[in-house]
Amino acid sequence: MSGIEAVLFLLACGGVVALVVWDRRGKARKKRESEEGYAQLRSFAESRGWTYEEGVPSLVDAYQGAEPLPDKASNVMGDNVVSGTYRGFGFRAFEYRYYNKDIDSETTHVIVHSVWALNLGVEVPDLRIYRDGWFDTFYRGRAMEVGIPQLDKDFHIVSRDEERARPVVLDGLAEFLTSDPRALEMPLRLHDGQLITSRSRTKLSGETFDEPLEYLVDAAGHLGSLSPARPPQAP
Repeated sequence: MSGIEAVLFLLACGGVVALVVWDRRGKARKKRESEEGYAQLRSFAESRGWTYEEGVPSLVDAYQGAEPLPDKASNVMGDNVVSGTYRGFGFRAFEYRYYNKDIDSETTHVIVHSVWALNLGVEVPDLRIYRDGWFDTFYRGRAMEVGIPQLDKDFHIVSRDEERARPVVLDGLAEFLTSDPRALEMPLRLHDGQLITSRSRTKLSGETFDEPLEYLVDAAGHLGSLSPARPPQAP
């Protein structure tokens, strides 16, 4: 091996070592930042008298069937679960982690979505409301035509029980959706006695927590006959 080859070999080895060290430091930093974020979320929840749980087994299973959660879930844990009462309503918020493995690089990317669920204390029809998109019919199914031009144009509304869901939309929710700009940013879902919204690629924190809850409580007052006379507590 010539002198130049030896130098190049040492440089290559040094580069590999530096890359490994950089990668390990990056992972350690991300882990430390995540742990600090969880500690801050716990502190935030406890400061409001709420309950924090690091994880609840099979929690995602109970909310499956609508984005950003999977259509079918089995034993999928909900992470960083916060439960409590907000403006008189019982609620639960949690993170859903989706692990996306890159086969080429053999690395795993963790995508975090956050979900907020408000307890209505009444039986509700299946109803999912999204901002209208190009491929909604393909991904979400045929939209329910409500007959209000702006609503039908701006939103993709889906239900497995249109007969029961239609009056909910017409009795006040339509006016709320077409007048509140938050409706174009956050989806709404009625499911299992709860009003639900979510934010994709968003972690729970003190900064991200309140706006979706405010949105849900405001929307709960526009559900017509389903609007609770008194805010129910968490089950």
